[in-house]
Amino acid sequence: MKAFLIMLSLSLLLFILPKKTLAQITTAKGVILEKGTQIRIALAVVTNINNKQAVGSNDMGFFQVKAKAGDTLLITKRHFDNIYVVVPGNQDLVINLVRADMLLDDVTIKAENKQQNLSAVRLEHRKKTYFYGKKRNPLYYVRYPLAAIMELFSAERKNSKRFDRYYDNETKELEIDRFFNVSLVKNNTSLTGKQMDKFMLDYRPKHKQIKNWNTYDAADYIKKSAKQYLDTLNTSL
Repeated sequence: MKAFLIMLSLSLLLFILPKKTLAQITTAKGVILEKGTQIRIALAVVTNINNKQAVGSNDMGFFQVKAKAGDTLLITKRHFDNIYVVVPGNQDLVINLVRADMLLDDVTIKAENKQQNLSAVRLEHRKKTYFYGKKRNPLYYVRYPLAAIMELFSAERKNSKRFDRYYDNETKELEIDRFFNVSLVKNNTSLTGKQMDKFMLDYRPKHKQIKNWNTYDAADYIKKSAKQYLDTLNTSL
């Protein structure tokens, strides 16, 4: 009985006290730079995926957003590649954005960069959990039942599960981007400007449509959809 009480006390210290500490962290702050330089980036948008709060960086590249440790931030800026970061705690963040024209002008390469960033963020979340997202021997659950139960209700597990859902959605969007993007639309239609923007918004395929596509299927879909789109425009005139 005494051994059980000691285990219970230790488990509470491991799982409850960190939560209280994390709960005290109400903001994340830092600076946004262009990667490889000391140039500070103003007007970048920092969005907390967990609570949907969004702020812009100021003229000096500084930002401060409502967040707690373990939350995921999405940083976006026109002409720069998006990046995801996990709030580490009380440390100030230094975020380096890659200018879009520094990346290879190829949709696949850009998708791979984003996929790598998403995977890195997911790994950071899973480092904070002991059971979730890991292939543990079933005996672990028998040996550490209290720890397993406590993790079920932990903020770290909730954050990890929430990001996994976001990760799955973003991965599907990246797969769609392989077959429906500006480059392919330009190569297979005569659309430009606002017409192309509206076409890409209205005719973006669903993930289930592109699951078995190749580049020929994508080109065929774009051509047929563009014809339908232009016919619709002509009819409305």
